[in-house]
Amino acid sequence: MKVKIFKVEGYQFSFGKKPASKQVLEDEINNWLASNPDVNIKHIKQSCCGGSLNPSLTFVSIWYD
Repeated sequence: MKVKIFKVEGYQFSFGKKPASKQVLEDEINNWLASNPDVNIKHIKQSCCGGSLNPSLTFVSIWYD
């Protein structure tokens, strides 16, 4: 089993709009999946950290064969 980790750093939230960095993360994951159609995904985990004085970090880990 292998793992691929995606990370996006810091974003400004605005009500009613999807943060640009979230779109970047989605695009990166979708591009990786499109270029690796033979992967067999076993597990996906998402985690966020940061806040007030630190930029937020979002991680998505995909375990696959």
